[in-house]
Amino acid sequence: MSLLGLAFTITKSIKPRQHVKCLSTINTPNNVIENVRGIMRKVPQPVVVVTTSKPEDRNHRRGITVASFTSVCLKPEPLVSFCVQTPSRASDLLHSSGSMVLNMLAHEQVQQSVAFSSPNADQFKDIPFFDDPATGLPVLMGTLGAMHCEVYKVVQLGDHEMWITKVLKVEEGVGGEHGVREEAKPLLYYDRCYRSVGDQVFMKAFADNNDLASTKWMHRAHLRMAWNYIRELGPDAAEPVIKETIRTHFSKNPVKSRDYHETITSFYISLVSAAVRSFKGDDASDFFALVEHFPQLLDSKTIETYYSPDKLYTDKAKHTFVEPNLKPLPTYLE
Repeated sequence: MSLLGLAFTITKSIKPRQHVKCLSTINTPNNVIENVRGIMRKVPQPVVVVTTSKPEDRNHRRGITVASFTSVCLKPEPLVSFCVQTPSRASDLLHSSGSMVLNMLAHEQVQQSVAFSSPNADQFKDIPFFDDPATGLPVLMGTLGAMHCEVYKVVQLGDHEMWITKVLKVEEGVGGEHGVREEAKPLLYYDRCYRSVGDQVFMKAFADNNDLASTKWMHRAHLRMAWNYIRELGPDAAEPVIKETIRTHFSKNPVKSRDYHETITSFYISLVSAAVRSFKGDDASDFFALVEHFPQLLDSKTIETYYSPDKLYTDKAKHTFVEPNLKPLPTYLE
């Protein structure tokens, strides 16, 4: 047999590489899920904000703080990826646009990360940015740098989409506190607690009162802090931690019009715990979905359906917990 014939025979015997999509119907054991969470807590993650806008209306801007950002490959063309929870408005706008900017936050840009982990309509308020003159896409200022990208492929994986994007242009930012490139450091988070990047940043910022005016750390922020601790520690173990966190926060930010109130704090811890017990499904790990589903959490009048003013606004109720006199504390919310 000739060498050519031998080569042909060998080639025929080699099966081409196949890419198989896993369609396993076996549920992953809970211990494996918890082990993955445990190991991922130890992995530092960069904080990246993906910004985009509608092609037909560049004033319709949106940003999202994402996890799982990584470089995929450099050749034959540079690809990077990030993940977005679905369904979400950010996912819808990304699909509509097809283009985006990946902003690598510098270590002092906690405010930006908190702003874009929120579903607020005006996310860009008080955030320095500019619209790229060529694409019209919003670019955050003061970052380590930004990657201008277009969609390459989107893969649905569980309750998230993995966006693989092609990098078209890179802008190096100044990042450093004094505008010196060498001073720039990335905003990284790793912690013994497993949270989304946005919640990690939020909890650290709440504890440090970092970068945000004290007027922004109001009722919603207290609820979000309590929600994080309740999900992490459980209601009973979380309660003293939440109370001490709020006491410390008030001591750092003294305001005449507000002070620590034991009964009000205990009431909202109970209310958030009841909401966590009641809220199941794909959005259970999303604080903003929780408060949208249970608007009574944000309603300052909710507590008055449990307490009469003469019961609630007393020195005794301020310093020790007083049981409600109109109806009992809820175990679940509807």
